[in-house]
Amino acid sequence: MTPTESAPLLKIPEISAHAHGAVRPLLDRVGLTVPAGTVLAVIGPSGSGKTTLGLAALGAARDGVELTGRVSLDGTDLLSLTPARRRDARAGRAAHLPQHPESVLDPVRRTGRALTELAALAHAGRGARTAAAIRALARTGLEWQTVRRRFPHELSGGQQQRVALASALVTGARLLVLDEPTSGLDLALAHALGRTVRSLADSGAGVLLLSHDLPMVRETADRVVVLEQGRAVDEGPTSDLLSVPNGAHRGGKRSEATLGAARHRATLELLAAEHRTGAARVPSPRTTVSESREGAGISAAGIVVRRRSGDLLSGPVSMAFPPESRTALLGPSGSGKTTFARVLAGLTTPTQGKVRHREELLPARIDRRSAAQRRMVQYVHQHSADSFEGHRPILNQLADTARLLRGLRGDEATAEAVQSARALGLDETLLARRSSQLSGGQLQRCALVRALTAHPALLVCDEVTSALDTVSRERLLAALPGLLAPARTALLFVSHDVSAVRMLTQQAALFEGGRCVRYGSVGDVLLAAEEDRNGGDAKGWA
Repeated sequence: MTPTESAPLLKIPEISAHAHGAVRPLLDRVGLTVPAGTVLAVIGPSGSGKTTLGLAALGAARDGVELTGRVSLDGTDLLSLTPARRRDARAGRAAHLPQHPESVLDPVRRTGRALTELAALAHAGRGARTAAAIRALARTGLEWQTVRRRFPHELSGGQQQRVALASALVTGARLLVLDEPTSGLDLALAHALGRTVRSLADSGAGVLLLSHDLPMVRETADRVVVLEQGRAVDEGPTSDLLSVPNGAHRGGKRSEATLGAARHRATLELLAAEHRTGAARVPSPRTTVSESREGAGISAAGIVVRRRSGDLLSGPVSMAFPPESRTALLGPSGSGKTTFARVLAGLTTPTQGKVRHREELLPARIDRRSAAQRRMVQYVHQHSADSFEGHRPILNQLADTARLLRGLRGDEATAEAVQSARALGLDETLLARRSSQLSGGQLQRCALVRALTAHPALLVCDEVTSALDTVSRERLLAALPGLLAPARTALLFVSHDVSAVRMLTQQAALFEGGRCVRYGSVGDVLLAAEEDRNGGDAKGWA
């Protein structure tokens, strides 16, 4: 890929960001340029400042964060403008896909109406606006008729991600700032989105891509910047910085010899962790749950979820999660995985079917479950930012779960939360912060700690590796089995991360079109899926 020779669409000579009361800057004199027709990727560990940099590229910052420096969009210095003039300068010229897509999706507006209203920024007439919305959705792999009448809560996490991207594309903006655009997407959709991003750049757009998805970065980006603790510590052409052996592909093994092409320790650590977890395999993929434990734990029977806008889970789906079992939910985005998981936790009300703990029937709605019943199923959302209160330190909120649901004293609950957080690479300094001061990956791990302190019968993890860099992901996968052990907690792992599935789980259920179409050992389900693809019946989820 040859970058277009032109004046930079986005030019940041130097930008710094400071949070009120913080000692270390969130960004420390970072500079970058994005010419039209190119993709610049920014990678780095969770908390390194990627999201802050993405917002700064639009002249924006989270509450409590102050920017200093200069940000030039098409020659206009955004930081010198008033907020109203800055919005005008960005309108129709720059678009942002945030890490948490639900933050830009109106919960009370149907998808089609929201998109056509956004299209009015660049298109006149109802027909032109609808056509623009249809094109934007198509570029993300969604069909207008499928999602136009659905509200955001009726979409899967992957569908929400793609609708949010369509919202960024529908105005025809020249600069796109994409923050973790592949989180929650299955492998085929991630590949397709990478092709879309590349085609947007090839047609003249400039793309600032903030991502932990190193395969996608390799597929799309012209250049890469590596952030660590708010500083740009490495930069260069993608082919040099993130080189892989000939024939390597997403999810495949990487030769250790190729890791030396990168220059900085932070880059080397990201690549080495990607190699180790990409090559890992569960010791015995054919292990199954013994029949003697089938009557214990959480079970679901005959689950169906129907809505006027379409069936979310046509089912009926039945499944059991005995103590210490490890089950994966696999399948393409929108296949019903998250809907089923939310039914277990009482977050989505089924049209029919029951959820039980042992022989006790659990109410369908979480607000009708007692504290003891709420404790039994803990759900870790794919996007965790909105599940924390913004005005309280994170540690207090982590300790609340054990205090309120298990009756622990405050000091005991705090000590347990700190111990679990340390196992996931979260120190006490970070836990003293508020949610707005944490990255998406840090919040995702905090949400996992909070759920674990409940000592649930079933822990539901919905794409909990999606916002993690390769080093943090490796640490989480290594630590999670030990964190589940004290309460013999069963794990339901909803994921498109096949290597993580192999490491953590024993059984797998494959969902397609709102149904569970296959159940068995992880090895058998993955093998069958591979045979389907080789036979031309590819489902596109892995």
